[in-house]
Amino acid sequence: MSKIILNKKDYYNKIYAGWMGKNIGGTLGGPMEGKMCLLDLTFYPKTFDGPVPNDDLDLQLVWLHALEQYGARLTAKELGMEWAEHVFFPYDEYGYALTNLRLGLVPPVCGSFNNPFTNCMGSPIRSEIWAMIAPGAPEVAAYYAYQDAIVDHAGGEGVYGEVFFAAIESAAFVEKDKFKLIEYGLKCIPDDCRTSKAVKDLLKWYNEGLDWIKARENILEYHGNKDNFTDAPQNIAFTILGWLYGEDFGDSILKAVNCGYDTDCTGATLGAILGIAEGLDYIDKKWSEPIGTNIKVSPAVKGFNAPADLEELTERTVKISKEIAAYWDLPVEFSDEKETVIPENYLSNRNEFLIDISSLFGSYNSINTVIPQGESINSGVEIRISYENDNPCIGRNDKKDITFILKNNTKEEWEGILRLELHEGWLGSGEKQYNMLPGDEIKWTISATSNDVVKPSFNINLKVDRYHDDRIWNTYTVGFALIAAASWYVKGPQCENWIKASFPGNKIDFDSVLDTSMDGTYYAKTTLFNPSARRVTIIGGTALGIKIKLDGQVIVDDPNVTRFVPAYHRAPSSKLAEIDLSEGAHLLEVEVIKEGKPLEVYILPVATRNVKKPGAKYYYIDILFVE
Repeated sequence: MSKIILNKKDYYNKIYAGWMGKNIGGTLGGPMEGKMCLLDLTFYPKTFDGPVPNDDLDLQLVWLHALEQYGARLTAKELGMEWAEHVFFPYDEYGYALTNLRLGLVPPVCGSFNNPFTNCMGSPIRSEIWAMIAPGAPEVAAYYAYQDAIVDHAGGEGVYGEVFFAAIESAAFVEKDKFKLIEYGLKCIPDDCRTSKAVKDLLKWYNEGLDWIKARENILEYHGNKDNFTDAPQNIAFTILGWLYGEDFGDSILKAVNCGYDTDCTGATLGAILGIAEGLDYIDKKWSEPIGTNIKVSPAVKGFNAPADLEELTERTVKISKEIAAYWDLPVEFSDEKETVIPENYLSNRNEFLIDISSLFGSYNSINTVIPQGESINSGVEIRISYENDNPCIGRNDKKDITFILKNNTKEEWEGILRLELHEGWLGSGEKQYNMLPGDEIKWTISATSNDVVKPSFNINLKVDRYHDDRIWNTYTVGFALIAAASWYVKGPQCENWIKASFPGNKIDFDSVLDTSMDGTYYAKTTLFNPSARRVTIIGGTALGIKIKLDGQVIVDDPNVTRFVPAYHRAPSSKLAEIDLSEGAHLLEVEVIKEGKPLEVYILPVATRNVKKPGAKYYYIDILFVE
C-alpha cells in the first residue's frame, strides 16, 4: 500500500482551518436556526464578541476528552459514559439519549429506544474530530463516527449522515475535488438510505444546470420534512448544495445557511469541510477576525478540561492522531522535515480497507460487548444480549425473555458456567454450562419474571465463570438494565371497552392494540405515580388535537393540528402544562382527535424552565405510568 507523508505544519494548518470553519459557520447560522424559509444573509446577522457556543463543536470537545481518556480503542460504550457525565442538553435526540443513559441503557439501545429523533442532525454535526484523527483513511473515520452516532441516533438517518461527513472530511486531507470527496462519502452509507438519495438527486440537479434556489426547492419537495427543521437528509443536502454552488468560502457557507432550516449545522459542517480541504488561506479574514480564536462552551456541557482556544484544540487533536495512526497501522507518516506527499489517485488506488463499514449497519436493539475487557471484537469473546420484542421494558409481574449469544473469537477453549443475577425478588435466575472451542458460538435464552416493585429501571448481571482444571479461574460481569414499561388503558371509535396495554417508552402506541384506521377520538388513561412533590411540565407530544386531564381537571386542551414535535424543550406551548404535582398517584387521561394524520402521541413529564441543575427540561425518570 502506498504511503502518504503529511508535513506537520500542513496537517496542523488543515485541522486548525477545519475548526475555524466550524466556528465561523456555526456563528453565521446560529441566529437563524429553525427558520424554515429561504434567507438572504450576506454576512453575520449579528455582531458578536467572539464565537457563540454551539453544540456542533461542544460535543466534539467531549469526544476529544474521551479520546484522551480511552485512546484508539474508544467505542460507543465509552462515549455513552462520557455523555452521561458531561452532556446535559435536553434537545430532541440528545434529551432522549440522556434519559436512556440515566436509566442504565447503553449504546446502541440508548440511541434507538423510545427516540423519535433518530433521523435528525444531532450526530452529523460532530463528524470532524473523527476525520481529523484519521487523515486519508475514510473507513476509519467512518468507524468512529458510527460509534459516536449510535449513542443517540441508532437506526436512523443521523447515523448515515455522520458517517457520510466523516468519510468526506477524512478524504479531504488528501483530495480537494469535491465530486470525488462526495463519492467517497456515499460509498460509506447504504445506497437506499434517504441521505444517499437526497445527495444523489442534488448532484443530478446540479449537473442538469438547475440554479441553487430551484435545487433547494426540489430537496424540500422530494426529501424534506416540513414538521422538523432538524431532519438530517434535507440539511445534509443543503450542506452539499452550498459546496457545489458556492464560488468561495463565504459564498458557500452563505448559500448553505440561506437554505434555512438547521442553519447552524449546515453552515458549521460546510465551513469545516472547506477548511480541511483548502486550508487556512482559503478562509477570508473578514469571516475569521470578527469571531477570533477563542472557544466558548455551552453551560450544559461541563466537567472536563475543554480547550481554551483553537490553537489548544488543534494541538490536542494532532497529538491523539498519532496514537490512532499507530493502532490502525495507517499508511501515513507525520514529518517535521519532509514535504507533504500525496501519491496520485491515492484513495482510488487504495484497495486495502481496514474496516467494512457496511457490516456495522444492522440491529440497534441489542447490546454487544466483549470479554475480557480491553479485547477487540475480533479477538475476545463477543457477547450479544437481545431483548424479547426488541425493547428493554418489563411491566409489573411480567415476564421477559432475554437471549445471550456468545462467540469465541479467541485462540483458546473457553469452558465454565453462565449465571444470570436478576433484581431481588424476581424469578428466572439460572445457570448454564458452556464449552466453546475457538470459533464456536452458543445461545442461551432465559425468562425473567418481575415482581410488583415499581422502579424506573432494574439492574441485571450476566456472570461468565471461566474454568481451568475444573476450578473457577475468573469471573466476568456484564451488566445491563431492564426498564419499567408504561401501563395504559386505551379505547377508540371501533372499541368502546377499555383495553389494558403495556407500552415501551413514552409513546401511547394505539396502533399496536387497536384498529386505528378510522378517524375520531381515541382515549387513554393511566395512573401517574410521582414519588415526590415538584413542579412538572406535562407535554402532549403530538401533531393532533389533544386534551389531557389530571385528576379530572383539564390541564391541556388544544384541538388544533400542529407540527409533530415530541421534544422536551420545544413542544408547542398549547400542548403542555406546567403544574405543581403532589406526591403520590394521579389519574392521567388523554383524548386525541385523529383526522387523517398518523396517530402519534408521546406523554412526557419533564422539568420546568426554571430548574437549573442538571438543566431545564430534563426528563423525570422517576415519574412512572403504572396500573
